[in-house]
Amino acid sequence: MKRKEFISSACKLGICSCVPISLIPGSSIFPKSNENTENDETWKIGFMQKRFAKLIENLDSLDDDKKLEIIESIGRACAKENIDFIKAYKGDPEGSLKEITGKWAESTEYNKEKKFIRIVGKKKDSCGCPFVYNSLTPKEFCYCANGYFKEAYETILGNPVEVKIEESVLMGGERCTHLINIV
Repeated sequence: MKRKEFISSACKLGICSCVPISLIPGSSIFPKSNENTENDETWKIGFMQKRFAKLIENLDSLDDDKKLEIIESIGRACAKENIDFIKAYKGDPEGSLKEITGKWAESTEYNKEKKFIRIVGKKKDSCGCPFVYNSLTPKEFCYCANGYFKEAYETILGNPVEVKIEESVLMGGERCTHLINIV
């Protein structure tokens, strides 16, 4: 077989492409091996964050109320994942605020007479939510935190609440601040 015929046959079979290189353990062009790729989850996080950002962006086809309802439901589901922590403070909003102050909240305020709670987050360069890819996730995703605080403080207080975003990192702020009005 002549060299030209060999190269032509090899290319037809895909042998001259990069695919076979990916099968060589230790290749610097592709992941080192399937075993290492499965153990290294880092790339998956960015991949999922980008797809999630696209999902939130696609909610723009819905009316605003429906879109925010869906986003808030994600936050409520997140709060339910932490329900044991939340229930530990049932009837004790001051205790819950004391627990989060200094950990992820810079300050908190509870005014029982005026029926509000304010949670002022710490200054951050990026959103702390693991779903968020900061440069791609639409700012409307901040309403997820509203759902979280609604679920948490409705459980803690035993009353419905309304949540307002006063400042948010995704919306261009230095921190996330929420005002929780007790209904």
